[in-house]
Amino acid sequence: MSNERPPGRDPAAILRTALGEAGIEVVASLPDSWLSPLLTALDADPRIRHVKVTREDDALGIAAGTALAGGLGAVVCQNAGLLVGANALAGYVHLHELPLLVVAAQRGDVDDGFYYQAYKGRVVPPVLDAIGVPYHRMRGGADPRLVTAAADQARLHRRPVVLLLDRESLLGEDAR
Repeated sequence: MSNERPPGRDPAAILRTALGEAGIEVVASLPDSWLSPLLTALDADPRIRHVKVTREDDALGIAAGTALAGGLGAVVCQNAGLLVGANALAGYVHLHELPLLVVAAQRGDVDDGFYYQAYKGRVVPPVLDAIGVPYHRMRGGADPRLVTAAADQARLHRRPVVLLLDRESLLGEDAR
């Protein structure tokens, strides 16, 4: 029996397609077990340049550079990466007004079974509020409309927008 999902039910395929249709040209990413299928899907998409980095602020810099060049870039990382990149995010919101999209695994939420992830789920939203970065939660499955809406919001308001995705939105129903 194959572990592959039909394309219409594969969260990685849904999210990859949504990013492309939202006009994302460049994605900078860092690995996380929940993000693995999405990162593999991004590697396979010739429309999106996928850049793998080792620090979240480098990923944010690549997405910001894409904005400076007139495009829209995205960062794919774990929510803890938003803590690492908070200074860069704040600058892109308040000083530089650069649109970019962050797709972050919402580790530490109710669906995460690792105690060492728990604090991340509690502290990331208040940090985003404190630095003025709008965020939206994707729960219960991959929602391409939310990806499009967040990308449109980033462009319209000329600022970063974060999507916090639960486990099911990244890994599908089998993740429950």
